[in-house]
Amino acid sequence: MSAEATPTPPPDDRYLARSRITLYERIGYVAGALLLVSLWLPWYSTSEDNKFSVITSSNTKPGESASAWDVFEGPLPFLLVLIAVAPVILTWIIARGHKLSWRPGEVTMVAGLTGVTLVLCNGIILGKPQPDVDLSLAYGWYMALLGCLLIMTAGFQRQALHATGIRKPPGSVG
Repeated sequence: MSAEATPTPPPDDRYLARSRITLYERIGYVAGALLLVSLWLPWYSTSEDNKFSVITSSNTKPGESASAWDVFEGPLPFLLVLIAVAPVILTWIIARGHKLSWRPGEVTMVAGLTGVTLVLCNGIILGKPQPDVDLSLAYGWYMALLGCLLIMTAGFQRQALHATGIRKPPGSVG
């Protein structure tokens, strides 16, 4: 009876193979951290020269600023936290070598696009918090927008690495 030595697995068969992680995953999780930090930074600033420049949902007075956690009472900050975590999940999937039924990065790209839409809607498209009297967007809002754009771009670039020709839509024949 001879005891055979267990062969050492190649580097890609490890539990977490950092060699699988590309620049796009790194950009993604830095962007996720940027988005996460932005939620506690000022998103909106009030004018100190106008006594009517207040944000009622956060009791922000003239000359003060408010973060996303201060202003939004609903699920928006929690949705943005989930979007910030999407690149970390993508990195985990890539490092573990999980087999997916979609291209890695597609869900992260959609999450980033959703974040861009949410941030734009809550600052430009649907306006600022009420009453919108002499309010301005602060650096936290711009940081959140940049983070979401980078998450979307990182997901797009990552899924493009797996583009292997024209894919047919679901349910098509041929």
